Amino acid sequence: MIVLRPVLSILLLMVFAWMFVAAQTGTNYNPRDDQYKLLGLKRGLDAYTIARTEYERQKELLQRGIISRAELERSERTYREAEVNYQQAFLAVIYERRYIAIQKAVKYQSPGNQRRVRVTLANMTSGTSDIKRLLNAEESLYDLVQPDVINDVYVSLLNEAGAIISQPYETKIEALKVGEPPTIEFSLLQDVDVATVRLIYGQNQDQKRIYFQKDASSNRVAIVAEQFSQEAPLGSTAAFRMRMELFSSAENTYRLEVANLPIQLSSYFQDPQTQARITQLKYTEGVNTKNVSLNVLLPQRANDGMEIDHPIKFLVLAIPQGSDFRIDRSKPMTEEAIKALGIGYGSLELVPRGIGQLLVRSQQLYFEIKPGESVTMTMDVINEGSRWLDNIRFDADIPLNWTKTIEPNTIDRLDPTAERRITLTFVPPEDVGVGKYDIRVRATSRSDNLPIEAEPRTVTIQVTPQANVFGTAAIVLAIVGLVAGIVVFGIRLAKR
Repeated sequence: MIVLRPVLSILLLMVFAWMFVAAQTGTNYNPRDDQYKLLGLKRGLDAYTIARTEYERQKELLQRGIISRAELERSERTYREAEVNYQQAFLAVIYERRYIAIQKAVKYQSPGNQRRVRVTLANMTSGTSDIKRLLNAEESLYDLVQPDVINDVYVSLLNEAGAIISQPYETKIEALKVGEPPTIEFSLLQDVDVATVRLIYGQNQDQKRIYFQKDASSNRVAIVAEQFSQEAPLGSTAAFRMRMELFSSAENTYRLEVANLPIQLSSYFQDPQTQARITQLKYTEGVNTKNVSLNVLLPQRANDGMEIDHPIKFLVLAIPQGSDFRIDRSKPMTEEAIKALGIGYGSLELVPRGIGQLLVRSQQLYFEIKPGESVTMTMDVINEGSRWLDNIRFDADIPLNWTKTIEPNTIDRLDPTAERRITLTFVPPEDVGVGKYDIRVRATSRSDNLPIEAEPRTVTIQVTPQANVFGTAAIVLAIVGLVAGIVVFGIRLAKR
């Protein structure tokens, strides 16, 4: 028996050495483990199991005094390395199977006419339970990792340029669990139909470009004007470009109407692309947004129903085709009444502006004078515009050494269709030469702080030489004498 004990000890040491080498070999790195992570996990689990068994046996041998403390420490290091490798492989497989899906992204309009989006996310991580059963993973490790839960998920909405257009800019989901899809809401800082949903969780960043669904529960058309308030001069056309979004699943055809617009203002709807006039909108499948232009024609003159600089508030309505509701333009409508009907509408504002138009005219613009004479003429100043003219000034570009007098030189105000007459006097110098002289008369003013200038008028003055009285009398006497001689000579010939 005494002889066999050393032999058994040597055999046991050989077995343990072989198991130690096997454990060391099981932890060797295989390049294919990164490609096939599940096989790498199996390899790591086998190495971890062997190293753990070896470590437990080494502890028993140390208690029996067969091995030293140093050998146990080496076995423990091998066991701990195998445990870390196994856990890393387990996490790699779990994280590879984590996936967040966007189930819904519904765009709707809040009661305050604000565009909002409801985004529903889902944790689509799958197969973790099968991995647990297949590998017989430890319950403590499985509970610690929580493969069915994705923690700290940050969500935001981006436009095409990559800028955040959601309010709040980012929102955080503390824990996204399998089978419990949360819904988060954003306000849109930019009204778009397509956006990018950015998801950041762990070391992952995922971006998905999606098209928003429309909330069909409101069953109406939302109308948004690019410029809801405009100023337009009388006699012109104001164009309101609008974006009409369909939030309905029951109707796809809508009639366009205008309410609270004065009767003397004409209006019509137009397709901005084809320039065709339209009265109805029809939404086809997959098209939920239409661009429409409303053109409002302003009259040439203001009246009691439409005053200059006073805003006109009116409404644009999109009425379902099946509705019997009709607009009576002679009766005002309130927004509360339209809301009660559940009809989509948009509020617009138009401010009529008048523009003064300065006209200067004269019955005669050509004069002939002799040296020493002057020209006195009149001109009529007329405001042919729709707004009064302020501070009308007159001036004339006269030749050198000429003098001018304009009465009045300034008119403080001239109402629309009103006329004023001015008197202009041009005096040439005493030594003026014979010839033609052109004088340019200009009139400038302001209307609604805008400069107004009349078309210039050119006055032509022809200076003729003084007539020679004695020479003219001599020529006349010569002609009379010649005629008398001819008559006398004719009489004498007749008597012969």
